[in-house]
Amino acid sequence: MIEHEGIIEKISGSLVTVRILQQSACNACHARGTCMAAGAKEKQVEVTDSSGRFRENERVIIEGKESIGYKAVFRAFVLPLIILLLTLILTLSLLHVDETTAAISAVTALIPYFLLLYLLRKKMANSFQFTIKKVEG
Repeated sequence: MIEHEGIIEKISGSLVTVRILQQSACNACHARGTCMAAGAKEKQVEVTDSSGRFRENERVIIEGKESIGYKAVFRAFVLPLIILLLTLILTLSLLHVDETTAAISAVTALIPYFLLLYLLRKKMANSFQFTIKKVEG
């Protein structure tokens, strides 16, 4: 399970908006104080809950299945890499162009993919469902 602790920002009907602090893996590193890559970002996650058990400014934990993370990594990194490499290989072997033109073509091939992701973002958001529970203690 993927778990994040957060604070309820807003409750609007059955839609609960939770603010979480998304920390990078760098936060566990002993060199994070000197590294420029370390950091954390605040994110807002919307969770559907019609139980009425929660109130604003309450600390909660949101949970999601681990498969959600795998699906997100596949869509954001693996599939674009496959598109990039396939375009590069096909452009070089079939069109016999120079490497610079092939590289530009490969990067340009990602534009429709990311545009499609953007257009389908609301539909995809439905497949990334989280549950909410109270912090024990």
